Amino acid sequence: MGRSTLLNIIEHIEPGIVILNPDMSVSHINRMFMLLFSGVPLEQLFQGDIPGFHREETRSRVGEMLRLAKDAKRQIPLSLKIIRNDGQDRYLLIKLIPLVDREMADEKISALFYDITPYIADERKLTRVPVTSRGEIHLLKPEEIVYFKADNIYTTVRTESGEYHCDLSLGAVEKRLSQEMFHRIHRSYLVNIAKVRKVLRDPSECSVEIAGSEVRLPISRDKMQEFLVAVGLK
Repeated sequence: MGRSTLLNIIEHIEPGIVILNPDMSVSHINRMFMLLFSGVPLEQLFQGDIPGFHREETRSRVGEMLRLAKDAKRQIPLSLKIIRNDGQDRYLLIKLIPLVDREMADEKISALFYDITPYIADERKLTRVPVTSRGEIHLLKPEEIVYFKADNIYTTVRTESGEYHCDLSLGAVEKRLSQEMFHRIHRSYLVNIAKVRKVLRDPSECSVEIAGSEVRLPISRDKMQEFLVAVGLK
């Protein structure tokens, strides 16, 4: 794996984080963990212990893994877990990290959950982009879309007629659309090349102007040469 690929993965994966008490009950979680396990009620996450969340046949194995992490006093090797979520496979890498207090006494365990599904699962190309607006679900044709804008772990979709919300991340959208039609010009923008009216250049920056509007989108320096080649300017 190349350095740039690794940095790109690290940049785009936000881990779910759980802090476990000495008795393996949940002390704290972050919002990404809540999204990864959205099917589990919040109250349930803070009741009982982690082994208790699992089926009988896997409970002892999970408990043993947590015990090893605590006794090892170091990060244990990554473990690949496959779970079902909304009828689809999800691939999570889990890293268990023992934590100590100011007296260097073992106190808690931090569990990091990385959703690596987009990097190892075969994904079909999107023939329609699922979006929502005012409580309604729309299936947009890719050619209708002017550009995508990253919105944390979600994406804002802009067409000539309006703006929509998409539950997919910008990285997931980019992977599943035609690279001949859409080009990543910035960490936050994926643009439909057919909708670009002008490419504006000056010594310090480069941007594109969208046809039919006054909207300008920035082109980051690391994307500039690749984009100029794609539109025939290099």
